[in-house]
Amino acid sequence: MDYSMSMMKTCINLMMVLWLLSFTSCGKKFLDVKADQRQRIPVSISDYQALLDNTETMNGNSAHALGIIGGDEYYLTDGQYDAFPTSEAFRYQLNAYTWEPVIYEGGEGRDSRVIDWAGAYMRINWCNQVSDGLEKITPKPEDSESYFTAAGTAYFHRAFNYYSLAQLYCPPYDAETANKDMGLPLRLEADLIVKVARSSLKETYDRIIEDLKKSSDRLPPIAINAYRPSKAAAYTMLARVYLQLQQYDQALSFAEKALLLQGALIDFSDLEITANYTFPVWGSDNAEVIFMNGLGNFNLIILGDKYSSVDTNLLSLYPADDLRLPAYFMQGAKETVIFKGSYTGDENYFTGLAADELYLIRAECRARLSDVNGALDDLNFLRKHRFLSTNYQPLESADQEQVLTWVLEERRRELVFRGVRWEDLRRLNRQQKYAVSLTRIIGDDVFELPPNDKRYTWPLPIEAIELDGLEQNDR
Repeated sequence: MDYSMSMMKTCINLMMVLWLLSFTSCGKKFLDVKADQRQRIPVSISDYQALLDNTETMNGNSAHALGIIGGDEYYLTDGQYDAFPTSEAFRYQLNAYTWEPVIYEGGEGRDSRVIDWAGAYMRINWCNQVSDGLEKITPKPEDSESYFTAAGTAYFHRAFNYYSLAQLYCPPYDAETANKDMGLPLRLEADLIVKVARSSLKETYDRIIEDLKKSSDRLPPIAINAYRPSKAAAYTMLARVYLQLQQYDQALSFAEKALLLQGALIDFSDLEITANYTFPVWGSDNAEVIFMNGLGNFNLIILGDKYSSVDTNLLSLYPADDLRLPAYFMQGAKETVIFKGSYTGDENYFTGLAADELYLIRAECRARLSDVNGALDDLNFLRKHRFLSTNYQPLESADQEQVLTWVLEERRRELVFRGVRWEDLRRLNRQQKYAVSLTRIIGDDVFELPPNDKRYTWPLPIEAIELDGLEQNDR
């Protein structure tokens, strides 16, 4: 047996073990209930929903790590850079920090620490397992709601993960070249033996949109908890996708649909902003959270407090009386600043969906579509929840470009460390007025990432090239 086939079977066996063991996390305890090992595979609607309710896998370690690492929301001091571990397991993080053409140097490209790619495709496979299984079930009338909820959840998670992967491993979307640009390998069934080549970028986004629309047709308007997706979450993702595609009328339409279902905002003046973590743990009692998703930093030590500090240029965007300044940040060691404002309510990064982003999507679309007053309404409605009422002065202007600039600046202030900045850099770099060059300074060395550089598309992990025969990105 050749090495590739052996490794592929090992990966499949490991994934199936993890898949089966996941049920214990959901409280199903299949090993105690079903003695016959062949019957431990999910067979009922509730079994499949339990698989999707495994929050550790489905809602954690999202595919946003490389995007945050490559962005401009933080930096490493010379001392932090020099102290950073140089072992194989972590070296790729330093390489990504300085946007090296090759970031994987060895073993770390073959293991679970490449969580963006491996983790997302594990979740996608689980979704395919659910979809394949549900197709074999004819639900009773009393089970139709749970059946469609499970099906819609699988479609949503698959789309969410494909979209996240596309922001890392595919070039920014250009309608003129999307039919030729390389997209993702689109696995739509659970058979991992079948090799799947990379699709075109247009095919990738078409699949994402199709899955999201299917999920919106099947999911309830509001989920029973923030870990489960909902119709509001599907609409929010569609708004985000169409914003990335620069189809502003469509993005506006879906943002409005989502806001009709879930548009509440938190008044930051009611928060205990001096706490170590400002927001409630994992979205509990946070009215803004539409869909809870997070990225842990256990292996991503470059994003931990020890090795990074919030970017000073980012901090300078906040007025002194902006409550987000103390709500999001706190003083760290040796004059560094630490981010503490994740909607996960802990050290993890919130990479899910929330109502504040919807107001900013709608504001941007309105500004671009010449509805300046509508854009200002959204912008001021959001901002007045971020200042003391006695301090807030509404923004006023009749200038379309000025209002659009305000909206884009507000995205930087509001959506910090959510993985969204990398997406914004990629799409806005195509507009000369908003294009920026990123710079890292380490000692006497200066590293630069110009607008529209090929390095805005990350390389595929070594394993994906060797085992699946995928074509590598040109960097």
